[in-house]
Amino acid sequence: MRVSVVALGGNVLALDVEPSWSVDHVLDKLSQTCALTKAPCLRSRIFHGTVELSLGETLEDIGVCDGSQLTVVVTAALRVIAAGAEGTAQIWNAYSGECVQTLAGHRGKVLSAALSPDGALALTASLDQSAKVWNALSSECLHTLAGNAAPARSAVFSLDGTLVLVLFMDLTTGIWSAASGEHVCNLLGHTAAVWSAVFSPDNTLALTASSDCTCKIWSAGSGECLRTLHGHEALVSKAVFSPSGALVISASNDCTAKIWSADLGECLHTLHGHRAALRSAAFSADGALAVTASLDMTSKIWNVASGDCLRTLEGHQGDVRSAVFSPDANLVLTAARDETAKVWSVPSGDCLHTLGGHEGEVMSAAFSPDGTLLLTTSSNGLAKVWSSASGESLRTLDIQGSFEPCARFSCS
Repeated sequence: MRVSVVALGGNVLALDVEPSWSVDHVLDKLSQTCALTKAPCLRSRIFHGTVELSLGETLEDIGVCDGSQLTVVVTAALRVIAAGAEGTAQIWNAYSGECVQTLAGHRGKVLSAALSPDGALALTASLDQSAKVWNALSSECLHTLAGNAAPARSAVFSLDGTLVLVLFMDLTTGIWSAASGEHVCNLLGHTAAVWSAVFSPDNTLALTASSDCTCKIWSAGSGECLRTLHGHEALVSKAVFSPSGALVISASNDCTAKIWSADLGECLHTLHGHRAALRSAAFSADGALAVTASLDMTSKIWNVASGDCLRTLEGHQGDVRSAVFSPDANLVLTAARDETAKVWSVPSGDCLHTLGGHEGEVMSAAFSPDGTLLLTTSSNGLAKVWSSASGESLRTLDIQGSFEPCARFSCS
């Protein structure tokens, strides 16, 4: 069938297409006619009226027929950054599956990689005892951040992108300026391994979780410990702030999670019900709900205000490593050792999709910022991009990760 296409600059051209064509087929045809130039950091989108031809759909699915008019819209591409085993990290176009940048310069395995909120910078942490800040568009290394001769476990940006928090394996957590690479302070006080470190939403505080059974809240400017959260009876594997910054949730090997007042350091609720160690805990975007993931093969959804368990998500056949909410809090995404990830309905607790096809345990799973895509990583060194609506696999990225590959979506 023949359709008309409104391309860049308002040019209209006739195009012969098939009803079964996907967005990739249409874009390839347009590039052959020189009506479209592919760029690695851009995303070309096809619309029929106000309906987009999404990944996994065909022209017939969105009502295109002979004589229809299509429109091409070009926007910045959503990107994926992934840490690899060979001392590199890679940045991928999430829609095309194309690797657009390789960040090379570490002398050891890269354990963590992240993009700044504006997408301009990248951040990596490595076994070579350093973290690095990169220009995410040119791959240039801007700063090397070194600790006290210990491997760097993870590194994150503050939400405004101005600060960097690096967690080393010698109990040291350091804060640097992302712009200058200048060291700001160290967070010293835990007596055993630190497993997670994050900034508060307003970028003024840092939060750490440790094997010493505590969490600590710190001044991100001075490194002063402001509050120590006592109460867990075993290793604390994860702790995060609520979106408002008023609360903290922690996940522990003592089979519980706890909700704390960030201002007072008091435990408000202890979340009982899991039968094995917890691996993660997260808030919904509005802070009203929390979700936990456990080695008992379940996740649980909780009411933050009351501490009541609302749903138990059962169906995995292995340890659940992580659980996160979709941006609208209608879905939960879990990653497990049974080589699957699952998408769940928050209102009903029903499993909507099982994301199979991984040839190894699923190490992490995340939603894209708009909630339309999912990203999973598995122990075979592959990452997969999925449709959250259909559960269909859209792209496979060979991130060449090691046993615990790390991959994240960009924030926009």
